Amino acid sequence: MDTLVDTFTEGISVITWACTLPIAVPGLALVLVARRARLTVGVLYATGVALMAWAPAAGYWRTDMRGLIVVVVAVLAAGTYLAAWKAPTGNSPLAAGGGFVGGAIASWLWRPCVGPRLGDILNEASTDELRTLALMGVYAAGALLPLLLLAVLPFAVPAVGRVLDRRPFAIAGAVVGGAYAITLAIGLYDDLIGELYRISSGY
Repeated sequence: MDTLVDTFTEGISVITWACTLPIAVPGLALVLVARRARLTVGVLYATGVALMAWAPAAGYWRTDMRGLIVVVVAVLAAGTYLAAWKAPTGNSPLAAGGGFVGGAIASWLWRPCVGPRLGDILNEASTDELRTLALMGVYAAGALLPLLLLAVLPFAVPAVGRVLDRRPFAIAGAVVGGAYAITLAIGLYDDLIGELYRISSGY
């Protein structure tokens, strides 16, 4: 239990760090766009983040993003926002696919600031797969807590849902999503991630 709490707490501790923005901002925008499927999109986005952050350390993903792959990923990233927008309900495959693929893409590009708990997860991923995957999910839930709250809050407080249902919020999410896809396509996103990591590391 202490390990779960410590891992979740470490995730929460990096919410405001610059190096967390590459997974937080695209996800928040995606949840804003998914007006009729926020909860599904938010939960599966966090799931995609956790799985793709864990997979390389566990030896299941070794693909570098370069060349034509960058363009394909940029198109997929844009497609996740369109899928979230068009998802009629939380049960829709568009909601599930948009959320999960969006999270996986963001995590593939992510360069996390590694604390003690995340370091242990990554170091032990290849030898203790199920436990480290579960802990990565706990860490991702902490790091993406604002996104998950944004996805859940409209169900707990309907008035918040009515506010978030207003078109300007969806448009703002779409604008962020478009900028995200464009910077990916033209090759600037990797430089941005490196700069955010540098800021977080203090050098």
